[in-house]
Amino acid sequence: MDIKDVSQGMWVESQHGVGKVLVIDEVSGSVLVAPSGSELQWALSIDEIDENLQLHNGCDQYY
Repeated sequence: MDIKDVSQGMWVESQHGVGKVLVIDEVSGSVLVAPSGSELQWALSIDEIDENLQLHNGCDQYY
């Protein structure tokens, strides 16, 4: 996935699980992701995340 394809608020998947993108840092190629229902936040490299087309805004589950 390319950093330019990521937008704030989109749902992404990583080895940590599903989370919502909070912040995008294009300089370092990383994103800050928050899992649904948790106060945790993950700082992930763009290489660690996958856009899952089955995820959509407002829902952290597959359809």
